[in-house]
Amino acid sequence: MGYTTPRWVRLWLALSSIVVLWDVGYCLYRPRSFPGGDLAWIWAPYNMVPYIHVDHLYGWPALQSGDGFTNAQAVMNIVETIFNFISLALGDHPTAPLIALISLVMTASKTDLYFLQEVFCNWCNTGHNPPFRFWTVWVLTNGTWIVVPTIAAVVLTAGLIRELSARPRSQRLDRLDRHGAKSPQEIVAKAEKARDPYPHAIGGAPLPLTFHPRNKPVLVVGSNRLASSRVLTLLEADAVVHVATGRELNQLPEEIQWRVANKEVHYTRVVGGRGEWEAFLREQGIILVAVTDTLIASETPSLETAQAVHGAATALRIPINVSDRPDFSSFTFPSVHRFAGVDGPSNLQVAVSTNGKGCRLAGRIRREIAAKLPANVGGAVDNIGQLRARAKPTISDDDSITPLNKPVSQKGGEDHLRRMRWVHQMSEYYSYDQLAVLSASEMDAVLEGEAPYPLPHHEGGIAKRGRILLVGSGPGHPSLLTVAARHALNNATLILSDKLVPAEIIALIPKATKLHIARKFPGNADNSQNEMMQLALAGAKAGETVVRLKQGDPFVYGRGGEEVLYFREHGFEATVVPGVSSAMAGPLMMGIPVTQRGVADTFVMCTGAGRGGAAVQLPGYQKSKTLAILMGVARIDAVLAALTGPDGPQRDGAVYPSHLPIAIVERASSPDQRVILSTLEHVAGAIQSVDQRPPGMILVGWAAMCLEGKGRVDILDGADEKEAVASWLGGDRFRTREGLPADWSWFPSA
Repeated sequence: MGYTTPRWVRLWLALSSIVVLWDVGYCLYRPRSFPGGDLAWIWAPYNMVPYIHVDHLYGWPALQSGDGFTNAQAVMNIVETIFNFISLALGDHPTAPLIALISLVMTASKTDLYFLQEVFCNWCNTGHNPPFRFWTVWVLTNGTWIVVPTIAAVVLTAGLIRELSARPRSQRLDRLDRHGAKSPQEIVAKAEKARDPYPHAIGGAPLPLTFHPRNKPVLVVGSNRLASSRVLTLLEADAVVHVATGRELNQLPEEIQWRVANKEVHYTRVVGGRGEWEAFLREQGIILVAVTDTLIASETPSLETAQAVHGAATALRIPINVSDRPDFSSFTFPSVHRFAGVDGPSNLQVAVSTNGKGCRLAGRIRREIAAKLPANVGGAVDNIGQLRARAKPTISDDDSITPLNKPVSQKGGEDHLRRMRWVHQMSEYYSYDQLAVLSASEMDAVLEGEAPYPLPHHEGGIAKRGRILLVGSGPGHPSLLTVAARHALNNATLILSDKLVPAEIIALIPKATKLHIARKFPGNADNSQNEMMQLALAGAKAGETVVRLKQGDPFVYGRGGEEVLYFREHGFEATVVPGVSSAMAGPLMMGIPVTQRGVADTFVMCTGAGRGGAAVQLPGYQKSKTLAILMGVARIDAVLAALTGPDGPQRDGAVYPSHLPIAIVERASSPDQRVILSTLEHVAGAIQSVDQRPPGMILVGWAAMCLEGKGRVDILDGADEKEAVASWLGGDRFRTREGLPADWSWFPSA
């Protein structure tokens, strides 16, 4: 908080403000404030003396002569009071003492001027008073406005000086920097630094290195999961790994036991202090040590062992890392991600280190870096490595200072430099995709000059590779389209849409975007599907951003999986954009939940038609289960036969009661959405009584009626089922509801 205004000073500011404003009123309202005036009662203390006879500046002589000093001083009193109020309002704010100091200095100075005016006019306004009245009524009262403000100003000044002096030098300099001000010493230091030809080192940063312990013995001391992780990391670096602890082998993690049994790791039980560990390290020729049993959450923390191993390693000048003990560690393990290459793991690794300050955060940063880089970046690195090997087998991996565009001779030894400059050019300007797909023959042709090495900004370069996105459009309402789906529609160059995607979604597609709608009709579904996949593949090969637009979610009976495999077989990995599935959103748009406590605790989704139109096996009846059937309205008779008919291959389980509620949800979330509410016994007749509005879905179970009216959430508690159904339908065989709820007009439809 810093220095604050003392309480007694605040009290003075408050009380003096009241008196000063009272005095201001007296001066500005003269002569009405004089004895006999209509406002004299307000200033009764002055008029009891009366003060107009003590000081002529406050009486008739100054008023009649037009002396402006009195009112000028009153205006200054108003300014002083404003500063008082500001300081009081700021309370403990650091600026409050400074504003109070300004006000106090103003008060003392103004009153000094009042006294000096009398001195230099030879007491022309107060010299007529008897000594007692002069000293008590004039000097003592007015002198208070000099003495108290002066003391308060001195106190505040001392406090502010102490506060500024107590601040750390770095903080004061930082405040100077933020305001652009520099001390002379800083200006000189900065000027000298600017003249230095090389950058100044700023200490405190560890040295990042990549260590190559290939075929060298390393040691892991630990018996926990972290020890297993360290072992795997060191094995991947081709080190000869030793594990040593004071425990028996059968007490170590199963992974370490398995690696010891498979002769991947050497195990030694070491018991003792620093001497025993030093002898072991020297005997095995260990070049690096990692101790893991000091983790805070370790099952068997062993600080004594860590101290002994640290002492031994330090004596032999062996690098050591002790988990959670930076004071014992000469290096740290970063959080590492190894990218996939063309044939297995690549040579590209990304390591993130917080230098022991935030290991968990380092893992998160590492994951985000890996996620943002292309999946084939590892293959690009491996191919660049092959290019370097072909260009100059003996070149160092650290030789990267050759100017990119320096012309070179094509004769003799200069040929190697020419090749390396080509490699540098490709590393800088080729895309990761282009580098990842280079073949060995293409590498040799480019390096030997038998083929051009076109850069991406040159005509005739490698053809742009397109992309394919499988996008779910949701149940139909534009507001239920995901942000990712909307972005895909706005940025696609070719959109291949299923026939059932609602017109409201199609209307969102930019007019300039190429659009093809599937020619799907009964008997032509497979041909239409194949046509759409071929069109998508052709578009992607031509560099298009292709969107396969599907209703609902691409993988919920949308044949999205078939398309993913087809495109993958032909060299394209499709990006799948999930959509809001009508299986759950459709009933919800009609106020029907798929699960509800006390009614339905299980939700099962299935299709009404198998592949090629084959019949499917539907699950048996369970009172607490909601059954959603997609693509089954057109086959309602077969669906009802499977649910309510005798046992057979078409149903796996108990028969469904004929009075069970059923809802046919049509064109969910569209302006003309409709639901047909009935029972299994009467729903077929209900569908025949109204025109169908595809697409539709079937929802079977007690959830179909549980939120109607006052609601029925006691079905599982033994309520009379038939009575509940009769009450729900009002004695009718079926009911329908149409249209979006009124509040849905609030959501955008475009």
